[in-house]
Amino acid sequence: MKLLLILTLALATPAAAQEVTEDQQAAEESLQKFPETAPPHEVLLHPHHVQRDTYLWGTFGPPGILEAFLGASYGQWVNTPDEWGRSKTAYVERFATEYAEAAINGSTRYVVARVRDEDPSFHPCSCRGFRRRAFHAILSPVVAYRYDDGRPQFSLARIVGTATAGFVSGNTWKPDPQNGGQQAAHIGVDLLSAMGENLLREFVFHHRP
Repeated sequence: MKLLLILTLALATPAAAQEVTEDQQAAEESLQKFPETAPPHEVLLHPHHVQRDTYLWGTFGPPGILEAFLGASYGQWVNTPDEWGRSKTAYVERFATEYAEAAINGSTRYVVARVRDEDPSFHPCSCRGFRRRAFHAILSPVVAYRYDDGRPQFSLARIVGTATAGFVSGNTWKPDPQNGGQQAAHIGVDLLSAMGENLLREFVFHHRP
C-alpha cells in the first residue's frame, strides 16, 4: 500500500507542477496583451519632489490648458450647459470653467495621490501598434503607477479629483446647481477630455525613438 501511494504521488507531482506552470504562463501571456503592464518609468529616488513638479506642470501648464481647451470646445459643440448658448462669451465662460475645474481636479488628485503614494500622471506607452497605444491612452484617465515598483493600478486619486471638480463647479458658478444629471454628464465630458488629451500626447506630442 505504501509503495502504491508513493508511486501515485510521484506520478501526480509532475502533472500538478506542469498545470501550475501552464496556468502561470497563460496568466503572463494574458497580461502581456495589456500595455499597462509595462513599467512606465524607473523607480524614483525622490518621488514626492517629482510628484509636486508634475502636479504644477500638468495643472497650470500646457497640459491643463489643453484639457480646458478640449473640454470647452466639446461643451460649445454640444451646448452644455445650454443656458450659456454658443456665443463667444459662452466659450470664454466654458474655458474658464474647465480651467478652474482642472485646477481643482489636479489639486485634489495631488493630495490623494500623495497620501496613496502613487503617480497619476500620464506616461506614454512603451508598446507598439496603434490599437495598443490607443487603448493605453484611453485607459490612462483611471490608471496610476506605484512609486515603489512602477506598476499600474486603479487610480482613486483621478476619480476623486474628477468628481470633486464637478461637484464644486456644479454647486457654485454653474447654472441649475440642483441638476444632478447635468453634473454627472459633465464628469463624463471631463473624462472624455482627458482621454482626448492623452491620445494627443501619445500620438502627436510624444516622439518615439
